[in-house]
Amino acid sequence: MWQVLGALVDFVHALLMAGWVLGLPLLFVHRWPRLTRRYGIFSVTFIALSLLSDLVIDECFLTTLARYLWQHPSTWGSPDAPTQEWFTVRVTRFIFHLTPTHESINLVAKILIGITAVGALVSIRKIGLRGKAPARSE
Repeated sequence: MWQVLGALVDFVHALLMAGWVLGLPLLFVHRWPRLTRRYGIFSVTFIALSLLSDLVIDECFLTTLARYLWQHPSTWGSPDAPTQEWFTVRVTRFIFHLTPTHESINLVAKILIGITAVGALVSIRKIGLRGKAPARSE
């Protein structure tokens, strides 16, 4: 039961991260202003929670929660006990068979945050705060 909840938290974590990264083009292409605005709000909230969590507990709160669930007394100490690694390391190892360092993960996250910030500023300027594209004057 606890391991299922841990897997569910990891799955939601993966969906949120994928949504954040895959939605970045919406900040630069303004074909759907409402979707861009919603994505911008999501991405800023996601980044703020991530940075706050990193500041307070030195890792993502979803990683901490998933680890807690995985290590519930029903499995803690068994030979099948999960790794203590970050979620990002576990997923990268599973998908690409690579083990990134924590420093490289932090660097990539900072680059993505920078791209998000620039994209959010571009979106605010082009779309405006109301979610409608400005009228073009000719």
